Amino acid sequence: MRSTRPLLATLAVLVTTAAGTSALRAQTEAGGERRPSWTLTAAAEVLSLGTNALGVGPSLGIRHDFGPRWGVELRAALPAFGSDAGGAALDLAATWVHFDGATELGASLGGTGFLVGDNSELIGGGIGVYVAVHATRWLTRGFGVTAGASLRTAIGAYPGAYAGVAVRF
Repeated sequence: MRSTRPLLATLAVLVTTAAGTSALRAQTEAGGERRPSWTLTAAAEVLSLGTNALGVGPSLGIRHDFGPRWGVELRAALPAFGSDAGGAALDLAATWVHFDGATELGASLGGTGFLVGDNSELIGGGIGVYVAVHATRWLTRGFGVTAGASLRTAIGAYPGAYAGVAVRF
């Protein structure tokens, strides 16, 4: 009987540890699924410069969530406006997100460094405010489709919209 005590004690520790881990995992998933803290988005962005100027170009963003609701995002957008014209924006913003099942809704507020040029002349931009909202539908745990709208203000106000894909890791 004495030779089986260490074996039974080891077995008891393994069973209770596994049961405790399963209970903790179930509580985490029931109270809010633990999600990866990084999200990378790649999109096509449309930006309005005025009545006759509309540009389309790539946009790339990376967000780090510090908890279930708050994070920070860095976004770069390069919409083009045609011959000898273009725009570039670098946005840094605080983010808020809300999850409802596989749907993510979010908002961003921060600063932008924004330049808009036409025929080799700077016609707008500067340092200003960046405001955005987005919706993402997660198709799997790590991949989804996203769409959003933004407003950049500097020397003027420049509304935009984007659609693309998102990857969580």
